[in-house]
Amino acid sequence: MIGVEREAGLARRPFAGRNGGRGVALIEFALVLPILIILVMATVDFGRLIQARLIISNVSREGGSIASRQTAVDTSLITVLKESGKPLNLIGADGKIIITRIRAGQSAGAPDPTIATQDSRGALGRNSTIGTVGARPALAASIYNHLVFVSSTTPPRAIADISEVTVVEVFYKYRPITPFARGFGGGMLLPDTDGIIVSSRAIF
Repeated sequence: MIGVEREAGLARRPFAGRNGGRGVALIEFALVLPILIILVMATVDFGRLIQARLIISNVSREGGSIASRQTAVDTSLITVLKESGKPLNLIGADGKIIITRIRAGQSAGAPDPTIATQDSRGALGRNSTIGTVGARPALAASIYNHLVFVSSTTPPRAIADISEVTVVEVFYKYRPITPFARGFGGGMLLPDTDGIIVSSRAIF
């Protein structure tokens, strides 16, 4: 009888070991699963961020090209750009489109270029990086100098190289879907607390 009991006990031990191994595997899986989910969501976030940047860059370039051929800047162009920026809502709470027209200097007494008109739509709290109407535009010297009125006798001329330029600026707050980025990591990982401001500017 004693020998039979020993054999039965030995027969049961492998099954007990398997059950213990399964329990450990479940605990390990439970610990690793949240990390895997965050990694997958972070990968999706990265792809969505790249897509948002591409859309915004295309919208600004397309808008600058169209606006430079128009005689007046108005909200109708912004509406067109908003449609071309889908699925992003570029004139909603997380977006803003600003179109600025800069006129070259007109005389020796007023040689510097000025911002003639500016139109914007969108509720995102971002202002134009160029400036406001009536001010000197904040442009790179390579562009600004071509808008300055110059009087010269060799060859005789009294005009700027370029009569005007149009600037289209697009801003969008990208909000990640990863809970870590939006929650705990918001203040450390994201420049704008709950999102990343993506912007693009085109000058034509």
